[in-house]
Amino acid sequence: MDLKRIKGKELPMKRLILAVSMLGVVGCATQKAAVVPPAAEPAKKAAPAPAPAPAAAAVDQKQVDLDALLKGLVIHFGFDAADLTPESRTRLDALADALRANPKAQIRIAGNCDELGTVEYNLALGQKRADAVARYLVTLGVAGSRVDTVSYGEEKPIDSRSTEEAYTANRRAELAPKQTN
Repeated sequence: MDLKRIKGKELPMKRLILAVSMLGVVGCATQKAAVVPPAAEPAKKAAPAPAPAPAAAAVDQKQVDLDALLKGLVIHFGFDAADLTPESRTRLDALADALRANPKAQIRIAGNCDELGTVEYNLALGQKRADAVARYLVTLGVAGSRVDTVSYGEEKPIDSRSTEEAYTANRRAELAPKQTN
């Protein structure tokens, strides 16, 4: 019998090779692969679980977090304003979390101004700035009794030049741990 002719039809050789290959693939797909179990490893001694950290260490870490947040924390304000910016609120949100985690911690907020305006006006504006920060912290759950405010007006500039850059730097509230006697 001629391989190219089956039942009166001619099959190209390529079709025949393809059909035979498909039978081989289908046949292989129906066989299960042999599973070789992995070589048994010698039993290892489990390392002892680390001892839980004492509560004092957790408290110390919370204090470190609070100290890190307070270090150099300055909230800036616009000209003749005591409104908190969205960036300031974000920074104060993190501070409020740390203060709630440290219920004994107390802070002092010092309001400051640039040299523009009268001494009396700047003392009042500095107090408004400190109070704005304190009120926001209280709305976030920090007890008001833990927050002291003070105004220095224009008396403690961080930049004593009479430039717009200096004025902008001096319009601020500085936050620091309250010193207890």
